[in-house]
Amino acid sequence: LAAAEPIIAEAEAALNSLDKGSLGELKSFGSPAAEIVQVVAACMTLTAPGGKIPKDLSWNAGKKYMGNVDAFLKSLLNFDKDNIPVNCVDAVEKEYISSPNFTTDYIKSKSSAAAGLCGWVVNICKYFHIYQVVAPKRASLAEANRKLETANKKLSGIRARVKELQDKVAALEESFMKATEDKNAAIAQAEKTSRKAQLADRLVNGLSGENKRWSETISKMEVAGSKLIGNVLLAAAFVSYAGPFNMTLRNHLVEACWMPDIIQRGIPYSEGVKPLDLLTDDTARAKWANEGLPTDPLSIENGAIMTNASRWPLMIDPQLQGIKWIKNREEANGLVIIQQSQPKYIDKVIHCIENGLPLLFENLPVDIDAVLDPVVGKSTVKRGRNVIMKIGDAEVEYDPRFRLYLQTKLSNPHFKPEIAAQTTLVNFCVTEKGLEDQLLALVVDHERPDLQEQSSTLVRQLAEYTITLKELEDNLLFRLANAQGDILEDIELIENLEETKRTAVEIEEKVKQAKVTEVSISKAREVYRPVASRGSQVYFLIDNLNALDRCVDSVAA
Repeated sequence: LAAAEPIIAEAEAALNSLDKGSLGELKSFGSPAAEIVQVVAACMTLTAPGGKIPKDLSWNAGKKYMGNVDAFLKSLLNFDKDNIPVNCVDAVEKEYISSPNFTTDYIKSKSSAAAGLCGWVVNICKYFHIYQVVAPKRASLAEANRKLETANKKLSGIRARVKELQDKVAALEESFMKATEDKNAAIAQAEKTSRKAQLADRLVNGLSGENKRWSETISKMEVAGSKLIGNVLLAAAFVSYAGPFNMTLRNHLVEACWMPDIIQRGIPYSEGVKPLDLLTDDTARAKWANEGLPTDPLSIENGAIMTNASRWPLMIDPQLQGIKWIKNREEANGLVIIQQSQPKYIDKVIHCIENGLPLLFENLPVDIDAVLDPVVGKSTVKRGRNVIMKIGDAEVEYDPRFRLYLQTKLSNPHFKPEIAAQTTLVNFCVTEKGLEDQLLALVVDHERPDLQEQSSTLVRQLAEYTITLKELEDNLLFRLANAQGDILEDIELIENLEETKRTAVEIEEKVKQAKVTEVSISKAREVYRPVASRGSQVYFLIDNLNALDRCVDSVAA
């Protein structure tokens, strides 16, 4: 087809070179040259309808053939060049084109119109031969295109079906993914619910034993809340005024003086309340025992007074029981121990105040240095954000962590009234019962060191058990009170609860065993109590001989 296109273009160009005038001139020839007659005859042969070549190919027949010049030219332009009969082409090539003079250039010398017709004939014959090759291919191409179109239609249908199936698959996959997500979410929710149920069981089991005790405690606290005024009044009076006296006078103050006054004034209070019930608990007593404070009632009261008083404590401690406890209690905090008789002791005082260290004045005389008045009386002033204490000429920055302990060995000191007002006097003088218990420990340690070791270990263990139980309970209550969000999702809290429960059960079992052991140890130690009792009596007899001496002097006089 690419080769035929220029040939067709040449044939059309040859026809375009013709016009009505030139064809009319050609038709007017009376007896033209033989070559011109051949050109017209070739046209008649090539365009013969149905391939029937006219027998008469003379010039007269040719003139009739050309007839109307416009119609003749138009018929040549619209000639069906794709369906030329083969015999017509063969006859033209054999009879005319084969002639050496049948060329456009040669014929042009005879007639330009004949030359145009000659070029048309030659090019149409060339086109015929090319078309003979192209036609089958074109037919094949048309068939192939038809098949392609059919295949494309089928392919379009298949693709449409495939797309429909793909859309269905995509919808199914989406449904499957959603179902899978829903399934996974349901499984996760089921697992979460199962875990919550398990944690809820663990939480309920962990708190089941506490419900009754906490309910009772709440009830007691509700009752105590309405009686708090009288209870606190009694405890505050005990801390402020009972310290200098022995056990007998303390009980007298509480039972015979303060309680009747509270009742008379109609102040609400708890029936049978004791000052120690408000000032301390079993845990604090256990800690004090571990720190070396004697466990007799007077010493426990002294510990409660010293830890609750707002004024600095001044211990009347001839037997050094109180100072021993303070040393053990404050040793880990960097306790500084000084005496008033030491040179330049005031520098250590200033150092302790500035750095918040505990300070112990031991073996204090009746006359306390006047320079210590601001320290003993907590005389401070606030300047901006700082708290200042003036000691002599020095202004010292006061650290709120500073603690002061005063101790004297005098059994019956006569301090100035200002000292009694500025400090909390605490009488650590040993009682007969307290001395008896201490002497019993010494006797048993001498006679049965193994038994005394068991007793000391048992007391220490019981104290540690009490402290541990209190710490566990406080920690548990703190975590419960500060739990955020869903408590069932706080695994650490529930595990802590279970650990607390487990430890509490173990400790309770150990306490039961320790109580049994304590009974047997106490029974074995009681064998030596008469010795301790006689020793205590002898001590107090000797201590009171000065009274007997005054009686003898009176009789002698």
